[in-house]
Amino acid sequence: MYFGIFFVPLHSQKMATHVRHIYLLAFILLAWLPMSAQDASSAEDSASVVSQMDSIEVSLLTCTPGKDMYAKFGHTALRVRDYTIHRDVVFNYGCFDYNANNFVLKFVLGQTDYLLDAEEFEFLKYRYGMLGNGVSEQVLNLSQEEANRLLTLLLENLRPENQEYRYNWLYDNCTERARDMIEKAVDGHIEYAKVTNPEITVREMLHHCLETSPWVAFGIDLILGAEIDQKVTDRIMMFLPDVLRRESDGAHIIRQDGTQVEYISGRAVVLEDTNEPEKAYTVGSPLFVFSLLLLFTLALFAYELRHRRYVLWMDVVMHVCQGLAGLLVAFLFFLSEHPAVDSNWLVIILNPLPLLYVVWLIYCQRTKRHNRVAYINLAVLSAFLVTMTLCPQSFNPATWLMVVSLLIRALSQAHFASPRAQRRSPFGKFQGFNLSRS
Repeated sequence: MYFGIFFVPLHSQKMATHVRHIYLLAFILLAWLPMSAQDASSAEDSASVVSQMDSIEVSLLTCTPGKDMYAKFGHTALRVRDYTIHRDVVFNYGCFDYNANNFVLKFVLGQTDYLLDAEEFEFLKYRYGMLGNGVSEQVLNLSQEEANRLLTLLLENLRPENQEYRYNWLYDNCTERARDMIEKAVDGHIEYAKVTNPEITVREMLHHCLETSPWVAFGIDLILGAEIDQKVTDRIMMFLPDVLRRESDGAHIIRQDGTQVEYISGRAVVLEDTNEPEKAYTVGSPLFVFSLLLLFTLALFAYELRHRRYVLWMDVVMHVCQGLAGLLVAFLFFLSEHPAVDSNWLVIILNPLPLLYVVWLIYCQRTKRHNRVAYINLAVLSAFLVTMTLCPQSFNPATWLMVVSLLIRALSQAHFASPRAQRRSPFGKFQGFNLSRS
């Protein structure tokens, strides 16, 4: 996801194909083992095959969050070790090709195709070690039949014609793909620990991960709507790598015959997280910045009332910023396939219309025209402020301050809508942004 799950780029499709071929060849023997077990005709041959199959071990790897925005939520991968042919490979559903045509546009539209790829475990270990991120391992308590079934599924997914999948950050990301592949291989079903608060929402889970990144949290709150304010299900909550790790830690496998075994047979810390913990900050946070904006708009409105002069430049700046943010929100709302962006109530005030309203404001100021649209703007913002308290969407505290600041400027525009309401404009006859002084 563009604001979350860590991924490994494939810098060149040619290189990626070459690497895949290497790993496919390395695992041909393993893919053949289940068939060999069925066809073995002698006790000696059967014993030999079982011995080979006993060498496979599968682990769930969970990587800690990084400092970069795209790594804020960590990562999940599957590690497959075969002690017979001495291969130690990580299967990663979080890869994509930076060089794909129109990658950025497709990403914004929610039409990004991610890839399953494989790499040597030592490569992953080296890369995360360089980043300072931690990696924990949970060895899955799978039978050899289940382990081989899982490996066969992964190899089938690794085929070039099956390798791509349509990425969905909430419902089908690299963490959920790894979980689902394990579940397909298990003889029975997995009963997870259910240690996560069932009353929590996706937005609250994201905020918990972003306590030290308030601007990222604010940006997420601007573009994601009411869909992520519903109580999460047991399945959806595992879209975060650390949640899957915790849910798996106390899970059990319920076999088809009714027997129950622990899901995790071993735990290890592959790499310690050596990054300095990020600290939460107040000064410079969205709440701090928009608090200052609110105080400034209040002081400016008081100045306007006292001196009976309307300050146009402040509204030009605010509505341009509102309109630019609205371009993104409206684009995602109407055109993107990403989940939750089409349930965003903020599209009512964050849309491109404020950019047109800026032109109208300037025109009315230059021609001394009665700005009747100011009353509509005031009515819309007033109604939306009430809507914020009633709609099912949860809003960032800084968003409340932003809306109130816009409402105060709308009050000013409505008050000075008529040319008779003001003695003169600080712009005089509007020319760019040059102020005229008395």
